[in-house]
Amino acid sequence: MKNLKYIITILIFTLISINSNAQSSPFHGTWEWENGNQIFRVNLWLDEYGATSGHFEMVEVNNNIETTIYTSDKPYNSAMSQHWHPVISAGWNGNHILSGRIMDNSLDYEDPQYDGLTLWTAWLEMKTISYNPTKAKWTVQWYDLIPDNILPLNVPTDIIMTKVN
Repeated sequence: MKNLKYIITILIFTLISINSNAQSSPFHGTWEWENGNQIFRVNLWLDEYGATSGHFEMVEVNNNIETTIYTSDKPYNSAMSQHWHPVISAGWNGNHILSGRIMDNSLDYEDPQYDGLTLWTAWLEMKTISYNPTKAKWTVQWYDLIPDNILPLNVPTDIIMTKVN
């Protein structure tokens, strides 16, 4: 009888542990920030490794028609059809902060004006600040060491985003 209670207790704790690890982050989904008729949109999801991955885009809305200004989910270059891997890779602290890296690939880095500049990774942090609707502070900044030949950041760097789904 003691062995049966022990087995049941272990089984319950194992199921609770599996269930809590399987839950996705509250950051997974679509987030938006509106600025006039432009919307900066971020899509975040749980990848196969248990991390948060994502892409972003900026669209312009006129007469309910969206036109893409830029997107991170695009071909690597004009000679390839293969799309960029997710440019957001982050971890959730189990509370209200998501942090990790974001690669801003939104500029046309094949344009001659950017020749010789380096596409570089920046630091992303999202902190939930309210619920119903869920809002988060989105902050993007360079790491401590910044090379001289970096492309400028094109993504918003200090905004409040709203989760839309």
